[in-house]
Amino acid sequence: MGLLSFLSRKTDQEASAPAPLARAPVPTAAPSAAPVPEPPGADRLSFADADAMLWREEIVDKKHRLCGYRFSFKGSGQRAAPAEWEFFEALKAADLPAFAERRIAVIPVSIEAIDAGHHLALATPNSMFLIDRRQAALPPEQLAGRLLALRAAGCKTALRGATLAPEDAPLLAACDAAFLDLSDCSLPQFQSFMRQLRAAWPALGIAVESVNSWDEQRMCLAWGCDFCLGHFLSTTDAVDAEAKIDQGRLTSIELLNLLRTDAEVAELVDVAKQDPGLAFHVLKWANAPSTGHHTVITSLKEAIIVLGRGNLYRWLTVSMFRLGSTHARDEALLEVALGRARFLEIAGEDIPQAARDELFLVGLLSLFDILLGMPMAAILDKMHLSEEIREVLLRSGGEYGPYLMLALLLERGQVGRAAELALEMGIAPDTLGATRDSAFEWAQEALHHSLSE
Repeated sequence: MGLLSFLSRKTDQEASAPAPLARAPVPTAAPSAAPVPEPPGADRLSFADADAMLWREEIVDKKHRLCGYRFSFKGSGQRAAPAEWEFFEALKAADLPAFAERRIAVIPVSIEAIDAGHHLALATPNSMFLIDRRQAALPPEQLAGRLLALRAAGCKTALRGATLAPEDAPLLAACDAAFLDLSDCSLPQFQSFMRQLRAAWPALGIAVESVNSWDEQRMCLAWGCDFCLGHFLSTTDAVDAEAKIDQGRLTSIELLNLLRTDAEVAELVDVAKQDPGLAFHVLKWANAPSTGHHTVITSLKEAIIVLGRGNLYRWLTVSMFRLGSTHARDEALLEVALGRARFLEIAGEDIPQAARDELFLVGLLSLFDILLGMPMAAILDKMHLSEEIREVLLRSGGEYGPYLMLALLLERGQVGRAAELALEMGIAPDTLGATRDSAFEWAQEALHHSLSE
């Protein structure tokens, strides 16, 4: 099943989707204290508490592929930090080993957890356990022993806080990757250290944290890093006011506009014929097993009828990330956009279905300026969209504005502000984590199905 077939199946199975966000009455007093966590050893632990949310940070490699995530807890600071056993139980509940079958999963781990074997249930060839040298009060030779023990469990190892001192050589020899924070020192110092590290350990993976712009990402790649972590992926890069949309995407936009104005099927067919690649995809979507059509469809008219206007509109929007594109970055943006769109759709469970569909569309379109390298206003000028969609994408306002802001706050790990906004919107903060998990898992499944396209 391909990605677009999966999206169609999702629409048909909406009733069986994970529980949506619960609506909360606006409190007249301070929220009640966080519930007491289950004792260590619980088989599954649900982290619905907004003060302790499982957070995933994208890891982008030097080929601009979203190759994995770093997992951690993000809290609002309203209560003490969760215990490490809670973190590991949350990862088991999220079935991290299954995720790590396809992607890198970076997991911070303490010396105490290694010694107790708490990491073993999460050990896979793509699990990368990250030790912070500055928090591990052990001599280098003992710390190297823990790294080798992690490797013996069949997983990868990473170290934060390594130095080029001779006593750290055994540590780096036992590591698959070193994590460096771009904000730890001045840029000249950082550049010098990275180049020395690369020269001394050419086979070591270098991951740079706190990369918050595309300019910083390009700078780190030029200095020899292999992976970047930070907010850069979903931030606007240099925008070319004179940039133009390629023909395949222009044809898609024209079809989207016709669909929004309820144009006749004959008009849709005439436009689809203008781009052979797009016409091929429409026929391919219509012949997917998920449509339930048992005879081969060879005409665009029949294909559009079989697909239905709603499915065709959503599929065309998703395909904008791929039409005419060979960039791995566009696929990474699609992954972020799908998770964001699904979160917005679930967040709007109390509003009419037509508005929920528009929220899904807002999530996808919110990254189009990055995708196309154009000002958002120039893109929207070519599209027939409701005033509500235009308002949120251009000015972060209107009735959809709070929903998009909620998604962005959670993506940045600003849990406290997200919880406050959720209360203002009438959404129970203790459901945010579960809903974001659901959206993430849905997007991962969608991208997994895309491999069969």
